[in-house]
Amino acid sequence: MFHLKVAAGTFDNHAGAAYIYSMTDKYILDFGLLRRSILLEPILTIAMGLFLLVSGCSENSSGPVNTPPIIESIEWDPAAVHPGSDVVLKVIANDPDGDSVRFRWTTYPKAGLFSDTLSDLCTLTVTPVLEGGMFLKVTLYASDSLNYNDTSIWIPLIEGETVSGHTYYANTEIPLPGVVVTIGKLIDTSSFRGAYEIKHISPGLRTITMVKDGCGDHTADLTVDSHMVYDIYADCPGLTRTVSGRITSFDDFGLQNVQLTVLNDDRTPTILSGVSDNMGNFTIEGVPPGKRTLTLEDLGNPVYHILSDTILITIVNDTNLQLRGRVKQDLFVSEGIDHPENWILQDIDYWKRWLVDSAGQCFLYNSCEVHGYGLLTMANPVSVPADAEAVTLAIDADLEDASLVIGYIVDGKSVFTQDVAMGTGEYNIVETVDISKVNPLGHELAIELYGLYNHSDVCASICLRRFELAFYK
Repeated sequence: MFHLKVAAGTFDNHAGAAYIYSMTDKYILDFGLLRRSILLEPILTIAMGLFLLVSGCSENSSGPVNTPPIIESIEWDPAAVHPGSDVVLKVIANDPDGDSVRFRWTTYPKAGLFSDTLSDLCTLTVTPVLEGGMFLKVTLYASDSLNYNDTSIWIPLIEGETVSGHTYYANTEIPLPGVVVTIGKLIDTSSFRGAYEIKHISPGLRTITMVKDGCGDHTADLTVDSHMVYDIYADCPGLTRTVSGRITSFDDFGLQNVQLTVLNDDRTPTILSGVSDNMGNFTIEGVPPGKRTLTLEDLGNPVYHILSDTILITIVNDTNLQLRGRVKQDLFVSEGIDHPENWILQDIDYWKRWLVDSAGQCFLYNSCEVHGYGLLTMANPVSVPADAEAVTLAIDADLEDASLVIGYIVDGKSVFTQDVAMGTGEYNIVETVDISKVNPLGHELAIELYGLYNHSDVCASICLRRFELAFYK
């Protein structure tokens, strides 16, 4: 506790009447005294003279002199405070004449709020908009109704700790704006992006609360330390919505075991999801309103393979969706060395044929055995439906210091090549055919696989275990 001892201030005792002035002499600080008008000054002077003559008083007469109150000290606790926190003020004062003493506390406008401005013991709540490193001036006036004294103290303000973070809808990282977050008497409201920051917190165990219409209240105890980050996940049944519906194939067959997941704004998955039943029906609870992105993922349909996909929806109220999943249908499949007739296994000009490996597991390109670059071409093209929505290829292969290049042949003409793998390792590749460069829709499509060595003095090899060409619709 800080203790300040001050000397008595000056006062004005003129013509038997007391005046108490504030910062300028234009305004009289009223402690219950009567103000006198300048217009009455002459009348009061004449009346006082007549009174002295009638009463027999002269200028040698004397009467009791009023002594103003004495402010011995002002104490405050704690000695230094954080903006937004409380400081307890106490004055020790007396009046030599035994008069009753009245007090009044003041500070800068909007700098703080006193629990009782007229008490000798009160609490001052410092506004949180001030900053550490400042000093807050507090002035005390003491009056006995005739004279007054005043003194001021300067309370140091210190920096506190900061707690910041975001407010999100439960089970997501989708921002929840407009949340009122409170720690003690300090408060902030989360922004459009859900961000909040509360400064000037005394370190130690503190309670944080959040309030927002439509959401359940949130309360937690925090041990506040340097630059603490605390994210709040709010359950808001009054704000979130239910998304339900049905997902079917192009032939209106209900698609089972399709997982639909709501994405965060950064397109990472939330834990809000639903899985379709054997009729294709699904439900997702607790979805935040607004523009939302959903992903569709095949968890293992007994009949169809469904293409992973994303959809964009706008949610205002509870929403029912009718979705169509894109179902995969095979165009060409090569597994191991089954059906070698599906490939052209012969030299073509300076391109060397691929071989069957000795273990009978894959079609093999080996630069040291064929002495050059290798070429593996589909024996017959496949017809791609004009209404297909996507064409994909899948490759499972092992490479040893080699490069694998794909060539696309549309209606008998080579139109595009694409590097798909290079180096050494096991590769599992799934590619969607770039329709902007290769447009196979409604056309015949064949694939060529080129095996290339990276170094002429090293044997390069490619072991193709599986190749698949498919479309979705």
